[in-house]
Parts: sequence; C-alpha cells; structure tokens
Amino acid sequence: MLRHTVGVSYGNRGDTPLHKLYESKLKSAANQSGAEFLQELGKLPLHNQPGTQWEYSHGLDVAGLAVEAVTKKRLGEFLQERLFGPLGMVDTGFMVPASKAARIAKPLPVDPETGRPTAFRMPVTPWQYDCGGGCASGTALDYLRFAQMLLNKGTFEGTRFLSRKTVEYMTANQLGPIVDVSRLNEFAVEHMDGFGFGLGVAVRTQPGVAGVPGTPGEFLWSGAQGTMFWVDPKEEMVVVFLANTPGPVRRHYRELVKTLVVQAIAD
Repeated sequence: MLRHTVGVSYGNRGDTPLHKLYESKLKSAANQSGAEFLQELGKLPLHNQPGTQWEYSHGLDVAGLAVEAVTKKRLGEFLQERLFGPLGMVDTGFMVPASKAARIAKPLPVDPETGRPTAFRMPVTPWQYDCGGGCASGTALDYLRFAQMLLNKGTFEGTRFLSRKTVEYMTANQLGPIVDVSRLNEFAVEHMDGFGFGLGVAVRTQPGVAGVPGTPGEFLWSGAQGTMFWVDPKEEMVVVFLANTPGPVRRHYRELVKTLVVQAIAD
C-alpha cells in the first residue's frame, strides 16, 4: 500500500474501462465513508498482480484506515496525538477551523492555461473519513518542521518521533527488479526517470536521466493542488513549495522551482 504496488489505482490515472469503474465507485472522502470506500474497493478488480507494477493509487487511503482499525481512533486524532501536536505543527489537520479559514490560499477562479473554472474544495467541513492520501491541510512552516524531522533521521528539537532505521527504510528505494516502474517513470510530477519509490516518497537513484537536476538519495513527493517538498540528505537541505495551482500549470512551477533551487546551491 505504501509503495503503490498493491494493484489498485486512482480512477483519474487512465481512461480504460477499469479506471472509469474505479472513478465511478470510489467517491471522495467528503461523499463516502471509510467503510463504504473499503467495501467498494474490495469489489473492484485489480489492475495487476500485487507487487508487480508501480501505480499511483488509493493505497495510502487504505493504510490510513488500517491505522484507524488498529488504534480505534480517527486518523486525524491519532496523528494529532503522535505527530502534529508534539512536532509543533499547529496549523495542520484534516479540517481548517473557522478562525483560520481566512488564511486558506485559494486558486485563481479560472485556470490560466486551460481557461476552465478551477475546482477547489474549501477544507472547512469534516470529511466522512480522514483519507491518508490527501485530505490534510497545513502551512509551509508546519511542513518544514516535518521535513526537517525526516532530514534529522527522525528527531526535531531534541525529541525523537521516528527511529533512525525507520526513516532510513522508508526513504530507501523499495522497488525491486520484478516491479514494472514504467508508470512511475511517466508520472508527471518530476519526470520520474531515474527514481525509485520508498514508503510514501519517491527516491532518486541516479544524478541523470530525470528531467530536473538533483542528488541520488533525495526523496520527495508533490500534491495535486500544486505543492511539492523534497529532502536532500547529502546537501543537508529541505525545501517546501506551496501553491494552489491544481491545473496542468502546476507541473511547470514545480520543475522551475526544483531547477532553480538546485542551481542556486551548486553556485
């Protein structure tokens, strides 16, 4: 589930009949409970044999619901107790309170590249379940604290949140030779040739091949609304880039930011 090789997908990852079936049966967490989501997912055919192909998917949503089943708490409540609160991520959660709603960065009403209205759900009402794949909101400062903790191999300001070996394991390439990585290589986030995938993050395996510069061992991921973060252990650097640009133009901004930052540290 965490490395996206379980055999399921997101419905918007293709236009095959099976992708369309996924899209029609699996609604957003605003419109479907966790139990309903799992019931519908369990009825759907797999795209491929588990463990054989990387495919961006609902795997993180399933993992989040597994945490809920073990802890008997909502995912947001568990993360607040174990991570958000202790790490000082004061503006991160699965719903933005009314007192902070004015701070939400909104996208342009019309996408400048497509000319179409921009779809954006204001995160001010509760989700039916806290989806692990993308329902949380936060700030750049909160995300920097989280990313710095990963750079520090699990510690931040003297407190340990994850063991050193856990961070090393999750940020190592978990895709062995039997895994087809073609769907990762064509992923539009970063021109992902030259990358593998760990547990929740893409991992760069070589300096070249990819469409942007970087360092082997760096790990990263990007968000559907235009966000991006990466951690470069060799350069001792973390970067958080936030933009509410959910259309295709988000890829251009992320490529530009990645290139400019890497060139700046090289200079």
